[in-house]
Amino acid sequence: MGICMDVLIVDWGHLMAAPSDDQRYEMLHDAGLSVDDDEDAWQDRSPCTGPQWFWPSPPAIGWFGKFDFGNVGSSYKDHFWAGERWEEIRAFVAPEVRSAVDRFIDPLFWGGLEYMADRDDEGAVASVSVVLPPAPPDHLLWCPPEAVPSLNLLWDSVDAELAALRGPFERYARVGLGRMNDFDEFAKLLRGWGDVIGEAQQRGWGVVGLRC
Repeated sequence: MGICMDVLIVDWGHLMAAPSDDQRYEMLHDAGLSVDDDEDAWQDRSPCTGPQWFWPSPPAIGWFGKFDFGNVGSSYKDHFWAGERWEEIRAFVAPEVRSAVDRFIDPLFWGGLEYMADRDDEGAVASVSVVLPPAPPDHLLWCPPEAVPSLNLLWDSVDAELAALRGPFERYARVGLGRMNDFDEFAKLLRGWGDVIGEAQQRGWGVVGLRC
């Protein structure tokens, strides 16, 4: 069995009102389960093949939302192989686009990618850097609200040029090895993270990823 991750956007003030890491983890874990077990909410859900949001039903306090990547992205393996594909093609991508993608996916892909110690300093996003605090135990991502605007700015740059990655991907990615062998799947994973960051940005919330 591999590692999977439950991704939630959360009202940081509500979460941090809990006095300990253990209590915060319990809050988040219970929140994720609550929408999984909500029979009323399930009536309106589509089959879990594509990305979708799950929100608590009244009278629950609306302090979180849960994002399901669907059939691409919930597994750590998808992120690992997306990182591998990006390493294979990034040298063939325009410098300003490469810089934006580097900075966007580095903090989100479980602690960063190896080449980021020598990241490029090119393009409009060269001054945008996101360093997240260490995640508490049993968390794979811990992104406070103050980091979200920078990630959202980076996503805007990535999203605008995402189609330009198709050519390098189809020419240079080592498809047939592992997962993430299709550009549309690769782009879908990035768009999922863009959706998560965008929703958190709109609310002034943070983002957490729980190991599941």
